[in-house]
Amino acid sequence: MSADGRTERAIAEALGLTQSAVSKYLRGKTKAEPAVEGAPTFERLADQLARGFGSGDLSPLTAMAEVDAAVRAEEDRGVVCRLHEEDEPSLRGTGCDLCVRGGASPRVEEQEVLDDLRSGLKLLEADARFASLIPSVGSNLARGKRGALGPLDVAAVPGRIFEMRGAVRVSAPPEFGASRHVAGVVLAAGAVFPDTLAALNVRADEATLGAARRLGWQPLAFDAQYEGRKERIAKALGARRKAPRALYHRGAFGIEPVMYVLGASATAVARAALELCAPPAQRD
Repeated sequence: MSADGRTERAIAEALGLTQSAVSKYLRGKTKAEPAVEGAPTFERLADQLARGFGSGDLSPLTAMAEVDAAVRAEEDRGVVCRLHEEDEPSLRGTGCDLCVRGGASPRVEEQEVLDDLRSGLKLLEADARFASLIPSVGSNLARGKRGALGPLDVAAVPGRIFEMRGAVRVSAPPEFGASRHVAGVVLAAGAVFPDTLAALNVRADEATLGAARRLGWQPLAFDAQYEGRKERIAKALGARRKAPRALYHRGAFGIEPVMYVLGASATAVARAALELCAPPAQRD
């Protein structure tokens, strides 16, 4: 039994381990690396994982990302680097940076994108005013990885965001490759302005466009047709010195008028969209 009263079976089920492995650890029968066991980074990680799994607030994917981030941090002249040098003495004094030269872990970056999206979606879902901005086709909030090259590098909501009885409903948790049209806007804008990583589509009626102009956004118009849209958006953006806060089109046959709110993060885009539906007195 653990210090907090959990049984070995409960711990094993929570961590995906065998009860035998947990029992050996609790009885001190497992071999531990002293340098790792005493490192502040890993002590903090162990405490964070224990509290997260204990409360049920930590998902396995987030836990994996936290472990990966801790190991990456200690590869940069930290514990992992020192252990490597002990195993390979020829590396000592060479300034070796092979472990960190490749940049951040793709898994960590993907988790950051999904966390950002979840935060933005919570803001929208918690504010019923956003329901008035959702177009008939539904809204979607998309967030790409830095340097995204295609839809699979952009995360969004499968099934989109809808209005239901005056409330905002997110149909499913965000995932990569879940959007085509909004992801295309993220990719087009990001190709010209690399810091533009997120977009959200809303109504493009006169009330919404008027609100955007009163906020000083100066939304940029583009042609509604889908064919060659990415190239047309990129060309229109190329005439700007800085990224606009919004793009819009007036619609076409079978295509609903839509405005895309742009930003550096999904959370920032969600906050900006909520400004559109705030009363004028709250926009000052």
